[in-house]
Amino acid sequence: MNISILYATYSNSTYTAAEVLKEALEEAGHEISVNLVHAATAQNLADADLTIFASPSWDFDGKEGQPHEDFFHFFAKLAENPPAPFSYTVLGLGDSNYTYFCGAVDEILSMATAAGGKQTHDVLKLDQYYLNEATCVAAIKAWALEVTKSTA
Repeated sequence: MNISILYATYSNSTYTAAEVLKEALEEAGHEISVNLVHAATAQNLADADLTIFASPSWDFDGKEGQPHEDFFHFFAKLAENPPAPFSYTVLGLGDSNYTYFCGAVDEILSMATAAGGKQTHDVLKLDQYYLNEATCVAAIKAWALEVTKSTA
């Protein structure tokens, strides 16, 4: 299966999580591409059997629990040039001490569905990646196996 991971990051934790996910999915025999979402196009979605959007949750535009701002720009581009239907899921990084734990996940789910996407796998929400790195890495690897099982 060809899987595209499109991510954005502020402090590199989402990049690190995307790389862990890439390795786990490659070990399961999948072809993986990892790209920053700001450089992605509708073609990235068309070329993939599954797209995994990965984002931290952050304050943006005066609102807490938002995805990285590059996701808003990406989905705005898609609105101008709608993609063919695509399959996706979401990996979210957050902090459970905030009001909207991994709020970016809900925002991305909404934007991706509005763009013609179909959520095909459960999302993964990670709490305080750098403070709980071993736990988060284990969760990513387990999630990758679930994604692999449900695509077989």
